Amino acid sequence: MTVRKELYEKAKKTYKALLDRMSKRYSPDYQYVISDRVSFECTKIEDIFRPMWGIAPFINDGSLTVTHNGKEIQVNDFINMIMLDGTRKDSPLRFDRNVTKETEETFANQSVTEIAAYLVAVCFAKEKLWDVLNDTERDTISSWIKEWSIKAIKCSWQNNHYWYPIFCIEILKKLGYDCSEVDEDMQKGYDFLEKLYYGNGWYSDGELGRFDYYEAWAHHTYTLLWILIADKNHADYDKKCEKYRKRSSEYLNHFLHYFDSDGGMAAYGRSIGYRFAAIAPFALAVITGCDIDAGLCKNVVKKNIEYFYNNSIPTEDGCFPVGYLYSSSGFGESYASDGAISCYTEGFLCFLADESSPLWSSEIKPLPIEQENFIIPNPLKGLDTVIAGDNAKNGVTLYNGALHYYQNEVFGHRFNDMAGAYSKFAYNSRSGYALSSVDVTSSDNMISLITPDGTMTSHRRRIIDNQTVNGVLVSKHIPFANDPTTEIKTWLIPLENGWHVRIHKVTLSQGYTVCEGGFSIGVRNDAYKLLGNTALYENKVSKIEVISDVPVKYSVQASHPGMHLLCPQSIYPCYETDVLDKDEYIFASAVYFSTDGKEEPSPEILINGNKATIKQRNTIKTVDL
Repeated sequence: MTVRKELYEKAKKTYKALLDRMSKRYSPDYQYVISDRVSFECTKIEDIFRPMWGIAPFINDGSLTVTHNGKEIQVNDFINMIMLDGTRKDSPLRFDRNVTKETEETFANQSVTEIAAYLVAVCFAKEKLWDVLNDTERDTISSWIKEWSIKAIKCSWQNNHYWYPIFCIEILKKLGYDCSEVDEDMQKGYDFLEKLYYGNGWYSDGELGRFDYYEAWAHHTYTLLWILIADKNHADYDKKCEKYRKRSSEYLNHFLHYFDSDGGMAAYGRSIGYRFAAIAPFALAVITGCDIDAGLCKNVVKKNIEYFYNNSIPTEDGCFPVGYLYSSSGFGESYASDGAISCYTEGFLCFLADESSPLWSSEIKPLPIEQENFIIPNPLKGLDTVIAGDNAKNGVTLYNGALHYYQNEVFGHRFNDMAGAYSKFAYNSRSGYALSSVDVTSSDNMISLITPDGTMTSHRRRIIDNQTVNGVLVSKHIPFANDPTTEIKTWLIPLENGWHVRIHKVTLSQGYTVCEGGFSIGVRNDAYKLLGNTALYENKVSKIEVISDVPVKYSVQASHPGMHLLCPQSIYPCYETDVLDKDEYIFASAVYFSTDGKEEPSPEILINGNKATIKQRNTIKTVDL
């Protein structure tokens, strides 16, 4: 069985489960438990339309059915029924039947976000989703979409959401509908999206300055998808195509380093429940002719999709749950209903390429981590991260000195524990990470301050400065907003053989306890060991050791169940001080994680006044504190 055929069969089973579940819920009285904060109606629309991103090839081959009211019907017939139910003026299932003046703007944005997936499917399966309708039916559907797309483009949320009304309007134009009244608004949308480009292939997602997991399957997927769906007679079509291909080529050739040899990746940030949506641009890059090796793209697409099928705990009805590898509502942001996460079907856009495409016909090439070890700084100046790969030792590690979600002194709009999702010192493909809960703080790969009464623990937030100096990631953050003169400055030094070093200058304006954790280890049974400053489970070893002029106590802590990326439970080693007085303190931490069951010799750390020297084998790093 070919690679494409094998993945195609997996995807078909997933689609069958998603569509059958949605069909059972297709009632105005069905009450969603995990809903989108926008509205219950938009939650239903997400459930219906998010699976459609990659569904066109399955519609075209005619083999995918859905069980509806006890009968098996073709998917295109089911979708066409839903579209007419949702857009006819007299329909009790009309999508906007409960929209009020107060909810109109949010409904416009969210509903058009979902309807865009339907129109993308129409674009690639036009014969079965559009041509089979009569003129009245087509006009009914298009009029509804046009009305709400016009509203959405005029009041779009200030981030990648502009792409959705743009897609809707561009495709409506291809279908023969006049949308010239919004040409000016469309141009404003294109202009705004262009302003999100920072350079070296990197976009920032909107007003909060986010650089994360979202990057690949939003901006690069959508720019490459635009090449396939936009009118080729567009005045600047060729110029945009060239620009989008160049940016994606630059970004994706770097992004390949984020993937481990088993297809897992150093995931961080929001919307991680969208899973293998992250590999969508690799497929589109080959389809649209980007400057990237097709054999590499084939390998990362294959391995990343297989990673989730091989490692996930599915729901009872065979769907991927809210979470990452298992059902974990803590990893579902307030916009992530259990239907919304099926945005992972963007990854199935790979099936737009048939067997003859270089994406599937090329010989598989080994991923960067399968070729050699690497430590690579981010090419975008100011985005202070380092990506490291060591297949034999511990997979892929993202060392993080960047501000990410907390850019430009914007500290609000928190989604759950976003400091945990964005601001830990390191994210690893095999370790994962843990979020804090209402009653358990997880300080894995984080330094925290604890108030003397033990009631509050800080996160690494309010980062006020970051830079990279000679390969060292330097950052400074304010642990507590109500104590702005207490600060922590950190020098993070990536090393080899599973180690890295963090040197912290902690300036306290009042008494606090200092706590810092190493890498978390996800566990799926009780066969783990806790040895002072070391946690061991199967072949995983996590260790932290610290040099300081104050006494510390080592322990191994557990995060709140269900709050770890990879496993229902997790543990991590950490140290903790007694309550320290107002003063300045130095903590030099050596942090280790491996998946080969071995403990390597610790790097040597020497602190001499305002200078720190780190030695590991033949490597010597000097840091001015």
